[in-house]
Amino acid sequence: MPRPTSQDLAGFWDLLQLSIDDVTAKFDELQQIKSNQWQLVESPEKKERKWPPPLPKRPTKGRGGMTRERSLDLQDRQRQEARRRLMAAKRAASFRQNSATERADSIEIYIPEAQTRL
Repeated sequence: MPRPTSQDLAGFWDLLQLSIDDVTAKFDELQQIKSNQWQLVESPEKKERKWPPPLPKRPTKGRGGMTRERSLDLQDRQRQEARRRLMAAKRAASFRQNSATERADSIEIYIPEAQTRL
């Protein structure tokens, strides 16, 4: 099993931050409903979260700039790949957990006699 790299961990923390943002938004909605005496507020438009515009890339001078842009692209691709692997691993673990609970009644444990003697 390969060791996680810094890009793998960065992808994991990015996914975790998305989950945290989602929970925070849900608590904000709950607080808004509470301030309205627990009455649902129906707005004509769903609030869209506005992200700040991305920072423009600085123009680089000479040949070194192309190498840096390629390496950034490589890092982005590696991060995306790490995210895909993490999501696939989560799906597989969830599937294994669900199938394991379905088969819980048919589990048999075999311990060879040689291993039980000390």
